[in-house]
Amino acid sequence: MTKSEAEREPLTSEMVEMDSTHPNPIANPSKPHVSNVKWTPFMTAAFFFLVIMNWPGEMQFEGKPIPAAKRCLAILVSVSTLWATEAIPLYVTSLLIPVLTVGSGALLPLAGKCKQGDTECIAAQYSPLSPSAAAREICGQFFDPTVLLFMAGFSIGAVMEKQRLSNMIASILLRPFGNKPENVLLGIMSLGTFLSMWISNVPSSVLCVSLAQPIIHQLPNRDPYAKALLIGIAISNNIGGMTTPIASPQNVIAFNWCSVTGNPVSFMGWLCLTIPYCGILLLAAWYIIRFRYPPQLRTLQISELTREQPRMNPSQVLALGVTTCTVVAWAFWKPLDLEPIFGSMGLLGIIPIAIFFSSGLLDRNDFHNGLNWSVLVLIGGGLALGHVMERSYLLHIMSSTIQESLSGANLWTFTTAFSSFMAIIANFVSSTVAAIIILPVVANVGKSIGQANVMIIASVFMDSAAMALPVSSFPNTNSFAVLRRGPVPTIEDGEDENSKDGSNKSAGNGSVLEVQDYVITGGLVTLVAQLEVSTIGFLLLRGIVGR
Repeated sequence: MTKSEAEREPLTSEMVEMDSTHPNPIANPSKPHVSNVKWTPFMTAAFFFLVIMNWPGEMQFEGKPIPAAKRCLAILVSVSTLWATEAIPLYVTSLLIPVLTVGSGALLPLAGKCKQGDTECIAAQYSPLSPSAAAREICGQFFDPTVLLFMAGFSIGAVMEKQRLSNMIASILLRPFGNKPENVLLGIMSLGTFLSMWISNVPSSVLCVSLAQPIIHQLPNRDPYAKALLIGIAISNNIGGMTTPIASPQNVIAFNWCSVTGNPVSFMGWLCLTIPYCGILLLAAWYIIRFRYPPQLRTLQISELTREQPRMNPSQVLALGVTTCTVVAWAFWKPLDLEPIFGSMGLLGIIPIAIFFSSGLLDRNDFHNGLNWSVLVLIGGGLALGHVMERSYLLHIMSSTIQESLSGANLWTFTTAFSSFMAIIANFVSSTVAAIIILPVVANVGKSIGQANVMIIASVFMDSAAMALPVSSFPNTNSFAVLRRGPVPTIEDGEDENSKDGSNKSAGNGSVLEVQDYVITGGLVTLVAQLEVSTIGFLLLRGIVGR
């Protein structure tokens, strides 16, 4: 990516070996602290903000000048620059959104109906909210029920890891695949997809890589099968990130936008759509990887992965029971008619959080470190930005402009165009950031033609399917961080100690995977995903969520 904090974990010692330029004061206590600010992109973002704010003229909607739209555009461009370049931490950028919104006067009142000729009412609609009212409204987005939904997902992931339920599931699921390399590859990829459905692809990809390490260590040196396992884990966890509304931040954002447009998608409806789509894509990815990385060994020794027999203790039974009940409630939200009781799935998600922490399954350290607060703040910032984009009329102006450029196009053309654009952008910036910036426009264009859900979900699928670079997602980066056995050259102060000519060899030289593995293999899978979105995926979308 340059990827979001949503898709990062603390650096392991292996990662520190790979990138000695990373300012890690714990691993390198003698090194001075280095500022996190990248001044060139930071000043560029500030420049964009000032230029747009002072650009002559105003944007217009239905023939009326809307000063708030230009102010919101300034916020959008500057914040996008900060997010894309990571000039400052992503969550800090999110926290700046309320400040910029209130300070610039970009938030307008909720539109009401004015009588014809009531100039005072019309003028009030296009006048910014007072600073106190704007502050209350925009800051409220950081504790939206959507954020609570994702917090519940993090809690479930934390308790499954802490109670070793993930390892038990892994040992059970891998056993049926035997010792053949191609079957083991399919098993680990299936496991990665399944786990990332429920605990996000951050912990699931870490778990799958740890399971693959013993297999990799028994392989002959330079056996292509090591690459097959690692790229397979990355791709399968990216695919798993599409499967449920809680599997990734971008899904949460898309799920929210489906509700905002007036056509909410049920948890079960999402599953009915993603299971066939992701199943086909997973098998296609497995076939591509098998073809590109044929193994040298005919059989593998994986007994040590399945040696541990699962034994459920009371804590594990409680954790599994609460998790199962929560997932079932989410899955059957509408059939069980739970909305009149809880109001939203996010509010329901507070119940497992309360049980996990009050029962001692999770503790205070887990609350501080296991809930990924930087991700929650990032999501809140995205919701806040989307809120001000809509209330400033910027989304309406952008939507009408895009519609005019594709005037006369059918739904398939709109869907293919937006999903392809999303796939390109998400290869270079955080998938969460791409969703934050692009999905609001997709939602409004889709709403205008009566098919918002089709376009939103197709676009978010391609957001997760963008995997053509090592930095395109956390699973990609996590697999890229695995080093080959044996000594790896260290780089100190920009010089390879084994290279006396001063050439700065990349730390990636010690990685099992290379950039071209992502460009070719990941790029092929992204292309297959796009073809699937434009064919069978489009038919599924029209049949299940098309409205």
